[in-house]
This record gives sequence, structure tokens and C-alpha cells, in this order.
Amino acid sequence: MAGEQLGKLLHGKGKVVLFRHIEGSASTDQREAGFLEAIKKFPDIQVILDDRYSGTTFSEAQATALNVLDKLKGADGIFCSNEPSTLGMLLALKQNNLAGSKKFVGFDTSPGLVEGLKRGEIQALVAQNPKKMGREAVKALVAKMKGEAVPTVIDTGAAIITKGNLDTPEIQALLVQSKDIQWSWVSDTVSLKELDSCSNL
Repeated sequence: MAGEQLGKLLHGKGKVVLFRHIEGSASTDQREAGFLEAIKKFPDIQVILDDRYSGTTFSEAQATALNVLDKLKGADGIFCSNEPSTLGMLLALKQNNLAGSKKFVGFDTSPGLVEGLKRGEIQALVAQNPKKMGREAVKALVAKMKGEAVPTVIDTGAAIITKGNLDTPEIQALLVQSKDIQWSWVSDTVSLKELDSCSNL
């Protein structure tokens, strides 16, 4: 999903960076593998960096991104596979006046990332559908307990969010449940003031 989106944004050609999360994280490992598989569909796109791990926090991700600044300057597109890596990358790009100059696809929909999308600093976000994920997981578990067949692939309702579809009812519904479920551990929003001050660290 993310790989295809970035490929389209780049019109099928250019240099891209994959910014990984941490080693051994099954969910992000699969996202990253899926991204690389999708990018193969675009023979004129070259992956120039795919071996950097962001760490678990956005501040770690920001520091790691700054350490590969030369690669980022040479890239046309960037994909980050989870929320902290996306936010850390965004802050690193802002710190170096690069935000908006790269085709940037991130993952998850925390308030700071949605604000980056609105500003044109991020071109697309992959949004999860937590309610459908939970519902499908329970259905699969019940089916398994009954001895019934469970599909090897289950559509969990993920969607690509862009500035163009951000205000549609379908996307707004995803954002509401994402805020209620996924981001209950953070303050209501990472405000613009906080984002701007972080980018100047």
C-alpha cells in the first residue's frame, strides 16, 4: 500500500529511503518487507537506504534521521513504517528546511502527523482501522476455536490518507476512532507550537 503510493507520487522514478523501526518488531518488519516488494514494481525507482532503524521514540528517530542527512538530501521519496519514525523524520526534515521537498509517506495518524499532512510536509499516511482490526481478530479466534478455516490474509481496513481525501467522511471516521483508541496515551494533540519547537532542537 505505502510502496505503491510512493511509487505513484514519484511517477515511477527516483531514489527512495526506507526508514525502519526496530529489529525484531513483527508488524513493522512486515510493513517494511511489503514496501520493498511494492517498490519492485517500479524498475526506475532505486532504494538508496534501507538499513537504518529509527528506535522506539520520535526523538531517537529524529537523531537517527539527522545522522543520514546526506542520504535524505539525495532522496526523492521517504517511507517510515510507524508513528515515532514518521514524526522523528518529519522533525529532522523541518530542522533542515527539507520538509515538503521530498515525497514523504508515513504510517499512523497521530495529531502531529495529520498536521504535517495538512501543511504539505507529508504527502500520505497509512491509517489503521483499530475497531475493524479488533473485530476481525475476535472473529478469527472464535472460528479457530470452533475448528473452522481462517483466511491466511484478512483485510483490516487500512487506508491511504492524503490532503485530498482528508476531509471525507470515511477518513474522518478513521481519524476519530484512531484518536480515541490509539492515541489515548498522549496529550490531546502535539500542538503546532510543540512541533515547531521540537524541530529547532
